[in-house]
Amino acid sequence: MWQWAGQQVRVPTPGTNVTRALFGALNIRTGRWVYLVRERMRTDDFLAFLEHLLVAYPTGPILLIVDNFSSHTAHAVTAWLPAHPRLQLCYLPKYCSHLNPVERIWLRLKNTVAANRLYGSMQLLLGTVDAFFTAMTAEQALTWAAA
Repeated sequence: MWQWAGQQVRVPTPGTNVTRALFGALNIRTGRWVYLVRERMRTDDFLAFLEHLLVAYPTGPILLIVDNFSSHTAHAVTAWLPAHPRLQLCYLPKYCSHLNPVERIWLRLKNTVAANRLYGSMQLLLGTVDAFFTAMTAEQALTWAAA
């Protein structure tokens, strides 16, 4: 954003820094999008998302492409995986999360819902996120991921 020299632009802020973490996965065969909202992005939250995926896909193998974020590579995750052999993690090379097609969906979400917008509450923001994903068709998800 630009401003005239010597003039301060007023930028509204919510006053508190409330955050939520979003975990999501795209089925590259069908375009089905599965996501989970958590309070944080810690190891136990990632494990909750993995459990969520096992419920969303009750049969068959699941191959999940992930980056090297600390919660994805944590010891608790590597200890959890052998007990859940249907789910396999495929790690991208370090510093290459841009290779993950899901990153393009996150970017679309951010640009559509969050960038340069202020919501009155976290509930309102999460409702808008849910509306975005509800409106996103399988075809859109696959097109955005492939862009």
